[in-house]
Amino acid sequence: MNVLKFIERILFIIGILLAVAIGYRFFLPKIELQRELRAREAALRLDIQKEAEQLRLLKWKQEKLQEDPRFIEKIAREDLGYAKPGETVFRFEEAER
Repeated sequence: MNVLKFIERILFIIGILLAVAIGYRFFLPKIELQRELRAREAALRLDIQKEAEQLRLLKWKQEKLQEDPRFIEKIAREDLGYAKPGETVFRFEEAER
């Protein structure tokens, strides 16, 4: 009788270990996928923050271009290289170190 109880316990333990192994095998890919998706979500959130900052800057620049003539002149001079008639523009290149 003791031998049967011992065999029963061994089979029970083997069954539990087998169930854990099958569960691990089944859920491990899902856990890894969830980790990858969370990492991707974090990267996308960072991209969204950068794009929102860029949008804020562009809206500010658009507003300044519509309302501020001095800003328009500054952009024309600095970005486009324009000058008023009769002005001489000097451009300096940075020396290489």
